[in-house]
Amino acid sequence: MNIIERMYIRVQRLINISMAKAYRTTSSEALCMLTGMTPIIIKLEELAQRCIAKERTGNCKIELDHGVEFKNWLHPADAVTIEEVLSEEDATISAYTDGRKQDKGVGSGVAIFKGSNMVAKARLKLNTRCSNNQAEQFAILKALETIESLNINTINPRMVIIYTDSPVSLDSLSNTTNHPFLVEKIRGKVANLENNEWKIKFSWVKAHAGNNGNETADRLAKEVARNHRTNCEYNRIPISAITYDAAQEAVRKWQTEWTTSLKAAATRQYFPSVQERLGMKIHLTPKLTAVLSGHGKTRAYLHRRN
Repeated sequence: MNIIERMYIRVQRLINISMAKAYRTTSSEALCMLTGMTPIIIKLEELAQRCIAKERTGNCKIELDHGVEFKNWLHPADAVTIEEVLSEEDATISAYTDGRKQDKGVGSGVAIFKGSNMVAKARLKLNTRCSNNQAEQFAILKALETIESLNINTINPRMVIIYTDSPVSLDSLSNTTNHPFLVEKIRGKVANLENNEWKIKFSWVKAHAGNNGNETADRLAKEVARNHRTNCEYNRIPISAITYDAAQEAVRKWQTEWTTSLKAAATRQYFPSVQERLGMKIHLTPKLTAVLSGHGKTRAYLHRRN
């Protein structure tokens, strides 16, 4: 341990003593557990991993789902307004999309209808670390790409409604200050379609309410999410997944140090698990800290000190 690390630990120790209202003889290990503050060196390592991911540096080989850079946004002259259906409207093409993230995987489902006839469907696999929002948006993107490939000679008027049960996706598309990768891809595809005389609108549909199109898209998404043999078609990992992984790794490191430490035996009897301690809300008082740490105005402690 170098001088800088010792200095950081010393500063955190003083802060923890104040937070826990603890005696100065309490070990740093016990203080961190009492306050629920990750040991500073482990926390710095966690933050470093998160920064590496966000700045796209280091030896990270994962493709990350960064926001689209300003220079790659749609030009304001080419930008389109994401229009939502406010009431019942008829459309030549109805596209139902859904995304599903579960323990076995992540999938997107698309069901496209012309009138009451289903003319196209798709099951799309995403990386298991992708989010449910990404699955919802990927389904919308693939629905637009499929519509673009339809025989336009049989479609008149070229009116499309994209149905999704994800209000988050609709809000993201409508928010012009929001520029995630998939959202920008969807906006670009809508712009291309509207330049080819299509009219694209979006509508929220309630999930699991008996709507045939929504139920079909949901079933397709579930099927592909469970299928381990299907190749992934989207591998961009969200920053939130990297943040979560870094936080979990920090907890594992802390648990190893806590379990093997020769100090804080009294506190370890109350809190053997770091994860469980982090899930608790404890209002520390001098008396409670004395009991949990074994350092305070207790007979056993005073006997040891004398």
